[in-house]
Amino acid sequence: MLDEEARGAGVPGAVVGVLHRGEESVSATGVSNVDIGSPVDARTLFMIGSTSKTFAASALLSLVEEGVLDLDKPVAEYLPGLRLADPVARKTVTVRHLLTHSAGFLGDVDLDTGWGDDALALAVEKFGDLPQIFPPGEVFSYCNAGFQLAGRVAEVVSGRTFEDLVRTRFLEPLGMTESYYLPWEVLTRRHAVGHVVDDSGPSVAHTVGLTRADSASGGLWSTAGDQLKWARFFLTGESAGEPPLSAATRDLMRAPQRKAALRFEEVGLSWLHTTHGAARLVRHGGNVSNLQLSEFVTLPEADFAVTVLTNSASGAALGRKIVDWCLEHLVGLPPIESLPPRPTPSLVEYTGRYETGQLAVEITDRDGALWARLVADVEDFPSPPPFEAVFVADDAIAPAADTRAATGRFLRNDHGR
Repeated sequence: MLDEEARGAGVPGAVVGVLHRGEESVSATGVSNVDIGSPVDARTLFMIGSTSKTFAASALLSLVEEGVLDLDKPVAEYLPGLRLADPVARKTVTVRHLLTHSAGFLGDVDLDTGWGDDALALAVEKFGDLPQIFPPGEVFSYCNAGFQLAGRVAEVVSGRTFEDLVRTRFLEPLGMTESYYLPWEVLTRRHAVGHVVDDSGPSVAHTVGLTRADSASGGLWSTAGDQLKWARFFLTGESAGEPPLSAATRDLMRAPQRKAALRFEEVGLSWLHTTHGAARLVRHGGNVSNLQLSEFVTLPEADFAVTVLTNSASGAALGRKIVDWCLEHLVGLPPIESLPPRPTPSLVEYTGRYETGQLAVEITDRDGALWARLVADVEDFPSPPPFEAVFVADDAIAPAADTRAATGRFLRNDHGR
């Protein structure tokens, strides 16, 4: 099934790891690099993207357990030199705001500050240029920059580089010996490269897509096996020695902290929640510049986890299919029924360009049909193809090709616009 679905989606290579009732299995397909044809196997490193945020949050929570960090103290108490565009936000934004995507400042920015140990510090020095969109705590708005700031807090409080903190507190104790942040650690090992896929097929993208300042928000490379160790730790506390986080803290991290935004219902301390029918999934996943995409999904009450690692933008569709197949055929959940499309409203009030930093969604009217496209003001950023969307609820849309759940919602202001 993985072979067929990967070929159909145009994904050059993928690996899937499944944990169910204590048993693990790993399946691989395709190649890590179409130029040289190297096969993907269980030990191939992929960029896991934003699942890295769960490692950053864990590092912060380990400092909370140590008693040297408080989630609800202003970040400025730990970083006295912090600059934010809004003086009120500077005084009030907390680590909890950062870990729940509710700090309110612009989150989609590319801050290239090199690969030195000072990369995070130099990036945070530029945060005074980020506009404050919402007051802290008011709105969930997915924020990579917030996790960069959280990573810098972890560095200052611990006195170590962010990568070293995660390695010594989590990767080594959990036996995650095939997970790395730095390219010089990755290049000497078997690893996947990102691909751009167009009508002529996949081609290698000669870029990593991230810089060291992105370590806390999305920079970890890992294998399916190591990702299953991460799942075991959060599901059962499994660790070679004393668990690096208590069961109570792991539960706190996964517990809902606030309402989120589609396609997520709620957010914990980094962990995100969705539903599959009546089942509540605790999950993450990542997208590294539309070059390497991943899924990481757990269902704690079923002692179940699945991770899908891919090396092209079409890995998003593949990941969803694999996750749904596992939930339905392994766990036994009923399949999700498609939502019936609603009559198309007047599209003139929906069309336009919706921006957040360097990312935007362009909504257009094509002969009475609504089409959406993700674009980026970033050089060499491979935008995925546009897709037709249909309304499945008031102001809520889903791809016409898959209407099982609303994946986006238009928000209106006080004037109904």
